[in-house]
Amino acid sequence: MIREIAPRFRKLTPKMLVDIKKYVIQGRIDSSSIYPLLKHDYPDQLIYKKDLYNAVYQFRQKNNPGDIDASQMLELLMKWKDAEPLWIVKLRLDSVSRKLNSLLWMSPIQRELYSKYNDVTIIDTTYNTNRFQMMLCIISVVDNNYKSRIIASAIIDDETLDTYRWLFDTILTETGISPGVIFTDSDPSMIRAIKEIYPNTHHMLCIFHIDLNLRKKLKGKLGNKFEEFRHKFYTCRNSLCEDLFEFRWNQLINQYPASAKYLSDTLYVNKKSWAIPWIHKRFTTGAQSTQRIESINKHIHDKVD
Repeated sequence: MIREIAPRFRKLTPKMLVDIKKYVIQGRIDSSSIYPLLKHDYPDQLIYKKDLYNAVYQFRQKNNPGDIDASQMLELLMKWKDAEPLWIVKLRLDSVSRKLNSLLWMSPIQRELYSKYNDVTIIDTTYNTNRFQMMLCIISVVDNNYKSRIIASAIIDDETLDTYRWLFDTILTETGISPGVIFTDSDPSMIRAIKEIYPNTHHMLCIFHIDLNLRKKLKGKLGNKFEEFRHKFYTCRNSLCEDLFEFRWNQLINQYPASAKYLSDTLYVNKKSWAIPWIHKRFTTGAQSTQRIESINKHIHDKVD
């Protein structure tokens, strides 16, 4: 394929065309992002943007059209950013393959919303939202009318600590804002990244995900006693003072020893993120879960499925 188009773009060397092909097909990135990469790798080479655009177009045409969705999306976002510099569009490429690993975007209106309503932030990630098996991460806030407002979106290819560090550090660097509280599921990498990047932000665990994990981890062990256990767990969780919580917690452990390891190792160590005596000391607008935006994520998933 490179031999086919090389004569048409004599200002671009064959080696440059190899790189462009890799960026387009493997990296799925647009011409605006490819240009500075080429300038860095070929500082003495004259590069005409028109030639680059044409080469990118040709590679896209010959490649499977379904494989360039991410590149087209990035190109659209960059056009919006060119028209309005207040857009935040940031991407992360694999250092070896140059494949697109992560893409974050935030519109000027979303930036303004975040500057006004950053007391309560909610993060939800939907898995395999598109054909690339990448995840869609939606970040929202609660406004003065108690409505959820999306303030940033990102597509990520994994849930590693490095990915979440990049995501939160990018948002912090671009906006200078640390949220008051952040609600998430129980993903350990996300929680650790939040604590590293936002040391003064209080992390909250989604009670809906806690309930799902209780069923997943303990229903088999407790059998027909599970629902009784679950009722007592929530009675303990909803205690109005710390001493009462601790008393009920010890009762729960003693009465259901099969649950002790999971409760102690997973939940008790994070009690300040989900138990009422501690979370009621924080301003949360009454939020207790990420379900506010899970419905939004589901709607998006249904549209692109």
